[in-house]
Amino acid sequence: MKRSLLLLFLFILVVSLLGCNSSKAMDEFNTMESQEIVADSIFNIEDYYPIKENTVMEYEGIGNEFAEKKTFVEFIQEKKVQIKEMNPGTTFVRVIEYKDGELREIFAEGEFYHIENMLNTNTNRNNVLLKEPLVVGNSWTNDDGSRREITELNKRIEIPSGLYDALEVTTEFQTGSTQVEYFVRGIGLVASIYKDGEFEVKTLLKTIENKEQEMNIISYYPTAKDIGTAYVEQNIKFGTNDNIEEILEKLFKNPPSDKLISPISKETKINGIHLDRESWVLEVDFSKEFADNLNTGSAFEVEMLKSIVNTLGKFYDVDKVYITVEGVPYESGHFSIREGEYFIVDTTELIEIQ
Repeated sequence: MKRSLLLLFLFILVVSLLGCNSSKAMDEFNTMESQEIVADSIFNIEDYYPIKENTVMEYEGIGNEFAEKKTFVEFIQEKKVQIKEMNPGTTFVRVIEYKDGELREIFAEGEFYHIENMLNTNTNRNNVLLKEPLVVGNSWTNDDGSRREITELNKRIEIPSGLYDALEVTTEFQTGSTQVEYFVRGIGLVASIYKDGEFEVKTLLKTIENKEQEMNIISYYPTAKDIGTAYVEQNIKFGTNDNIEEILEKLFKNPPSDKLISPISKETKINGIHLDRESWVLEVDFSKEFADNLNTGSAFEVEMLKSIVNTLGKFYDVDKVYITVEGVPYESGHFSIREGEYFIVDTTELIEIQ
């Protein structure tokens, strides 16, 4: 009897131990599985789309003449970034925002050759580029009907700038075409491949540099010898979050030749520049020192105004420029405008200075 009780006790003990071990093993498995999920989502969008000032990225294009491009970070404000994108056909500005676990393109405009802070303008896009958690299978649909999905976390790709392990995002368009984009931690978008049947276009990162953006500008100045207006091509440099008013102000005050005269005094400030997108009139407001130049003769005043209007109008790609001094419409002893009136860009009878 005792032997039977002992055997029964041993049987119960073994079953109990097996049950404990099984439960422990299952707990360990669940813990490992949980750790794998956490490992997949340990990075966030800011890791794969870092916002760094003065970043110039150049991309090689394959399959289309407009596939190559260069991008520059123009403005940064908290979780928003404005990127200038230049390709052989045109220049775009894009505003991208990281908010609520999503990276969204909220503004885009083409034919944008000037510099203007658009971070706080009204949105005209709602295109989700990336969405957390950054795990394989996470997908979403954009307003245009395209479906985006994270398809790989560590896709090995080799492009002109190097060998990377990248986050892969695949977009399926309603037309049946696809686009695969690759994001790398600490860098951002390094490649995109568009496919439509046999047609394929690649945009691949070549170089990354930390430097200011260089832009060509045609500037106009009154001539020193005879009454007239001359123009000269120059380069200006713009760093992330720089003040374009100060840059243009410096341009006016420092003619590149002794044959030219500054159209504004050394004390004059440009208080602000605003492009009205409804009327396409450029509004520029000068400080009160601007009036110092108004005591000249009417002939010089014409060339002074012509120089200012042409430089700003050409840079912002408009024909109409509204000038104010401390908010009051321009007025001198020879010329005046009222609110709603403007000066017209005039490129006739000009002299080129080499």
